[in-house]
Amino acid sequence: MHKYYTVIVILEAKPGKENELESELKKVAEYSRAESTNIEYKLNKSVDNPKQFILYENWVNKEMHQAQFEKPYIKNFANKLEELLAKPYEAFFS
Repeated sequence: MHKYYTVIVILEAKPGKENELESELKKVAEYSRAESTNIEYKLNKSVDNPKQFILYENWVNKEMHQAQFEKPYIKNFANKLEELLAKPYEAFFS
């Protein structure tokens, strides 16, 4: 069995910014899925908290995941986080 680099990210939108955050996350998911080093990329919306989104990602390795942060679509998304997020996102790696 091959071991991938798994990333789970939890993001919470500011009140009234849920749709905008979801739209931006869908763009990131689409671009990330197109990366040759991405194995799996899922975007989920919490059933209990409609402001909360969960990303579940599998990458070939840690280095390939880190390389994603140099991509224009991630830099663009990062520039919008302050206006969209109610609090800093949480990230978990394995």
